Amino acid sequence: MPWKSVYKNKKECKTERTLVLLLGGSIYDDDLDIQIANRRRRGDDRFRTKQDVHLDEHLWQRDCRAITEFFERTHATIWRSVPARLRSSRNESFDLINEFFQMNRIDIKGERTTFILYWGGHGIKDTGNWGFSSGGEITCRDVINAWYARPFADDFNDTSSLTIIADTCYSGAWIETLRTENIPRLAYQAASRADEVAYVINDGNIPRSLLMRKFIIEQQYPIGWYLWTCIDQHPTHLCDYGEIEDGEDFCAGQQRTLVHGGPYYFFTVQRHWTTNGKISTKERKAELNKLAEYGVFIDNN
Repeated sequence: MPWKSVYKNKKECKTERTLVLLLGGSIYDDDLDIQIANRRRRGDDRFRTKQDVHLDEHLWQRDCRAITEFFERTHATIWRSVPARLRSSRNESFDLINEFFQMNRIDIKGERTTFILYWGGHGIKDTGNWGFSSGGEITCRDVINAWYARPFADDFNDTSSLTIIADTCYSGAWIETLRTENIPRLAYQAASRADEVAYVINDGNIPRSLLMRKFIIEQQYPIGWYLWTCIDQHPTHLCDYGEIEDGEDFCAGQQRTLVHGGPYYFFTVQRHWTTNGKISTKERKAELNKLAEYGVFIDNN
């Protein structure tokens, strides 16, 4: 077996509920002065044609729909779904986060509720904070404070779980702060380490984000192994309530945890395995197919 048996908490609540807030940020980098021009200047991304902008907006909206559908297939309730757009506001996004966490839980008391906050925007270098076109940035401390300010946060009977998926560059920078804070029932998935960028690669109707392609492919497509096309991007995760599983054989250097709120495996990749160009051999295909259900990261470059 490439993985140890899955950790399962036998003391499950009778009723569980998963609520999701999907937040997209700005399509372009925050410090760029986007201008629509009829002619593109070579090497200058500030000058884009109207067709460039419309295509980008279409692709980000398409990706947002695919990610929304992914969570719906896992029986989660989508509270809001805000796609990435040309301009985004820090204040508007943070107001949504606060409103999301402040939901009146009187009618759902007794349920174990998992709040999933997905961010698909820009990450600020060195901090991993979430960047916007206007209003500044959202910090790790901002999200922590909003979570602590929610109703019933101090209730000893509160069984709410917080799950954050930061699909952004430098997102691993939040892990040490979150670990130090020791928030109960927290799961955090970062798309990359603190000093790494996160990539988008066009691939048909699957989201261009490598991180979400990993989630969606495992849920929807019978792909035996996963081609990770950017070997300098290493997802990493933190989860305080689940047992981390260490892979063996081809999965060595990779870890995963089954988190609350749905069939979501969060994962950490210290290194990517390489097939050394032999992926087409019959023996190697047979070996990889044995690992089909385990989400192996293979670099075939």
